[in-house]
Amino acid sequence: MDKLNVWRIGAVLALTAAIINTVCAVAAYFDPEGFIAFVNSWSHGIDLNLIRSEKAWTVGDFLVGLVAVSLTGFVSGAIFAACYNLIAPRARGAKPLA
Repeated sequence: MDKLNVWRIGAVLALTAAIINTVCAVAAYFDPEGFIAFVNSWSHGIDLNLIRSEKAWTVGDFLVGLVAVSLTGFVSGAIFAACYNLIAPRARGAKPLA
């Protein structure tokens, strides 16, 4: 069984998170009401309009969020790959990793 490359999986998840974050930011910027309605459909009855901020966001806010979500994505992907590499060979009866 092939091992996953921890750095590559981390980078792919970081890029995926960055793309999703950017699409989300664009949607929230151009159609805030539609965006809230869309996200409300995920929240099982919680009205997110009640916590909506009226503060205008800036490009700096977007960039800080983009870096934060990308870093979180990278760490999550790296942890996933490391756990996979540790557990997957044992699940198929292979020798434990040294």
